[in-house]
Amino acid sequence: MMKVLLKTDVLDTLQKELEMTDQEFADYIGISRSQLWRAKRSPRDKRFSLGQDFIAKTLGRFPEHAFEDIFFLEHVSHECDENSA
Repeated sequence: MMKVLLKTDVLDTLQKELEMTDQEFADYIGISRSQLWRAKRSPRDKRFSLGQDFIAKTLGRFPEHAFEDIFFLEHVSHECDENSA
């Protein structure tokens, strides 16, 4: 199974270049500040959330960036590590 994750350093750089607060940046993308906050969390944090709406609106706002510039796919395995030993 593949999971989409955010390259937070890239998003942070885009935000800094625009000199925006989290609220201004969220408004600019067209999402809520809480959506932005949840997307910036570590994927291991139970509060992490990165929905299709966030991905679509971010890519729509930054059309000069490819999906791979801002996001990446992580392979999530549900098998026991013992089986690969």
